[in-house]
Amino acid sequence: MIGQNNFTVMFTRAVLAATPEDQLAKPPPRKNGAVPNPNRQQIARMERELAVLQTRIKSVEDSYGIDNLHLTLARGYLAKLLGNAAIVRWLSHHRQEYLAEFQRVAEIDTLAGASEPA
Repeated sequence: MIGQNNFTVMFTRAVLAATPEDQLAKPPPRKNGAVPNPNRQQIARMERELAVLQTRIKSVEDSYGIDNLHLTLARGYLAKLLGNAAIVRWLSHHRQEYLAEFQRVAEIDTLAGASEPA
C-alpha cells in the first residue's frame, strides 16, 4: 500500500482478497459461513493493473532526476535574464504575462513550492 501510495478501502480489500489465507496473520472472520473470494478473472485483472501502475511509477522515477535538473537550469536562466533591466523593461511593455510567469518561476525555491497555486 505504501509503494502504491494507495490507502483506500477498496485497495485494501483487493490486497486482502488476493492474499492466500495461509499468508494472513489473522484469517478474516467468516460471515454466514462464506468467505468472499475473488474469481480468477478478478485476480488476473488486478495483477495486470498493478503491473501497469508499477511500469508508470518506474517511468516517473527514471525521468524525475533529469526533469529536476532541467527545471533547475531553467529557473537559474530565467533569474539571470530577469537580472537584466533592459529585458525586464521590454517584457513589461510587450509581454507582461510572460514577465509575471518568469518572475514566479525564478522565485521558486523548491519543487514543492512549484505545485502550490499563486
